[in-house]
Amino acid sequence: MVIRADSDPARKALFANLMQAHLWVRFALRLHGYVRGTWASAFLIGSYGLLAFLSVAPPRNRSARVLAIAKHENARRQVERVASWIGPADFGLVRMGLKERLGPSALIDLARLLWRGRVLKVLRAARAIEHRHGLMVSCRAIGAIAWYARARAILLECQPGAILVSSDSNPEELGFVGAAQALNIPQVFISHAYPTPLSPPLDFSLSILEGDAAVQARRRKGPIRGRVLLAGVEGESVPLDAARFCRRNPVIGVFTPKAVAWPTLAAIIDDCRRHFDARQIVVRWHPSMLERPRLVDWVPDLSGIVEDPGTAPVGGVAVRCDWVIADENSNVHLPVLKLGIPTVAVRNLGPYPASRSDLYGFVANGIVFPPVTSIRDVQADALRRFFSEGWSRRFEQYDVSYMRPHGAIGREVRQAIWALFEDQASTMPME
Repeated sequence: MVIRADSDPARKALFANLMQAHLWVRFALRLHGYVRGTWASAFLIGSYGLLAFLSVAPPRNRSARVLAIAKHENARRQVERVASWIGPADFGLVRMGLKERLGPSALIDLARLLWRGRVLKVLRAARAIEHRHGLMVSCRAIGAIAWYARARAILLECQPGAILVSSDSNPEELGFVGAAQALNIPQVFISHAYPTPLSPPLDFSLSILEGDAAVQARRRKGPIRGRVLLAGVEGESVPLDAARFCRRNPVIGVFTPKAVAWPTLAAIIDDCRRHFDARQIVVRWHPSMLERPRLVDWVPDLSGIVEDPGTAPVGGVAVRCDWVIADENSNVHLPVLKLGIPTVAVRNLGPYPASRSDLYGFVANGIVFPPVTSIRDVQADALRRFFSEGWSRRFEQYDVSYMRPHGAIGREVRQAIWALFEDQASTMPME
């Protein structure tokens, strides 16, 4: 799954952005060019897996009944939703990153693998994958293997009642899910993004999705295994007000994707100033950006521009804006629209290939206003008609909680997870 996802043109565009943004990535690629196809190359890829292995540590709450894994900020916000529903005493988040490296538990697990000769098998796998797919994909695949090995040890130590993830294609989450499946530990999935063309069929004990549209999109990928529970999109519901687009001297939000096409962003900001006479432009950087924001290199005059680092929730930034601009391939449209704030989708704000236009089908299904090349092309009357002609009914298919009381959702999620514990207990062999 990792190899398939990371071989996609959209993911390759992100890899290219990563290479341009980071000197150490360019250095690694150049070094790999000298040693490709040799055992030295396998050791280079294996070193990446070793760093991944050593950077994972058990949660501080080792007695938690639900153990969560979330590397990226968007996924972390979704697992925190579940944490708020089940309570902190039953929730533990796996620790990862530089601070966790060389932890005693990781070193002990590494020594066990060395003793059993497993590392040599990983190096052989690295060499085989690298022969077909190159450095970047190979590192991601070996990273998934490393996460599987580390996850298995952590799960055996902590013995949680279930694990929780918010991605079905990232190496970190896939490694933990694979280990949980091997140990017969229930797996809970809460979606943080709509499925892409490369998303696999859902294969979790419990899948928490946004609405009926997500269920249908997942079924087109293949049979759904396990139970499905609908919890809606995060945030409060407000009736959509298309007239916000016509406000004079508006505050306009520009919510960037993970990788930014800087000339497009500069042109958007210029149009906000010249065409819409914006009194303020709020730029929300994606929480998992692959490069350091460098707006000043493209827009020397930063007056009237407020930059948000992406640490605040989407809704907290959106409510400061009259309307919001985002890439056509962005999930951010849903939580912003739910707040009653119109969005405008712009083509090529992210450097993705044309083959991945309307990646999530929001435009095709009448949820997001058809994307434009320039925001000057948006006609207020057309925008108003789009959001008045049955739009609310269409949006309800994407968000089961839209304009409805959602106090019961937390109870339903909690009960569904508790039912997994009961099912697990009933299937355990008697001593």
